[in-house]
Amino acid sequence: MKALIVILILAAGGYLAYTYLYVPMTDEEKIVHNLEKRFDEASRSLLGAERMAGSTGLDTTSDAELAIRRVRRLENELKHLKPTLKDENSKLKAEELEKKIRNFKKQVGIL
Repeated sequence: MKALIVILILAAGGYLAYTYLYVPMTDEEKIVHNLEKRFDEASRSLLGAERMAGSTGLDTTSDAELAIRRVRRLENELKHLKPTLKDENSKLKAEELEKKIRNFKKQVGIL
């Protein structure tokens, strides 16, 4: 019984890895995915600056400002990109990214 469960888990993991890694993305999906990666980097940068300031007491306002500007720039790019998207999957991913950005801005207090 345990062997069957392990085989099913491995099969599901293999299927997910295959669909994630080998199913080609459209050009629109690649653009949205790139925006999402850039947002993730900017948000990690801002959270890292806040953590560094809290733990060491160093002035990290320039790092935080840079990350905030990046998030705002990405939000603006996404706003201009959304009306041009034709692929339904790209539109859904863009909506998810927009919600992610909104939640992040609300969480860190930049509105």
